Amino acid sequence: MAAVVQADPFTAATTRLRPVVAAVVVAITLAALGAGFGAVLGWLGAPDLPDDAAAIAIVAPAVPVAADGTAANVVVAGRLVELFGYEHPDGPWTWLVGDSDYIGGAVWLTTPGGDDPATTVRTIGDTLAAEGWRVTAGGDVSARKGAWTLGVYEWSDGSVVLALGRARPGRVVPLALLGYVAGLAAGWLGGRRFAGGPTPARVAGWAGVALLLPGTALTTVALIPPQPDALWGSYMLLGIRALSTAGIALLAGAVALAAATRVRRKVRRAWGRP
Repeated sequence: MAAVVQADPFTAATTRLRPVVAAVVVAITLAALGAGFGAVLGWLGAPDLPDDAAAIAIVAPAVPVAADGTAANVVVAGRLVELFGYEHPDGPWTWLVGDSDYIGGAVWLTTPGGDDPATTVRTIGDTLAAEGWRVTAGGDVSARKGAWTLGVYEWSDGSVVLALGRARPGRVVPLALLGYVAGLAAGWLGGRRFAGGPTPARVAGWAGVALLLPGTALTTVALIPPQPDALWGSYMLLGIRALSTAGIALLAGAVALAAATRVRRKVRRAWGRP
């Protein structure tokens, strides 16, 4: 009588769990990417930054007048016209590997800080609140009104900086959450295919997931309110950008390889080949 060979319970449990674990890991990875993509879509259509004269006109009413009663001197010190970008781009290297100064576009204006720049900052914050801005004051001042945000803070030379930027559109958070759910569903449905043996598509897919891990973790944490304006910004940080770019390319390659394999199989079956 032949002996009955019983499967190792641990091996059997691992075999059953492997597709579930693969689906969860891929789902979380694609969910973070989907949330970032949804946030990008939400920012499309945001208004252009005002020109220099219009920017001065927006902030000047909140700036204290000089001691002699003349209007305070407000000048434009710089601007970043893109929706989001690197504040100090260093050429192709920055765009390849990323940097830590990935910020929203803004117009930076300066005004003299007077004898006590900290008091000037607080005075500007009080005036903004009186003018209908929604103000959050600490050491610095953050304010929002309509389509604009304004950050007010003391600079190292004793001047006061007013950073005028775009307010986050209301559609950004819903689209980010929708993208997260869509990525979660796509990852769950497709992730089980990553649980098998080491085919080229699976190797490329898991390599992509591994390279995306830092960006995935930081973006997932960033989903906890209050969310940053650039929910995808973690993928743009120094070092993480290069990893993320390579990871996305490998995931795309894995999908392409898997699709090509399925097409070849269908063609062989249509021709009656094994």
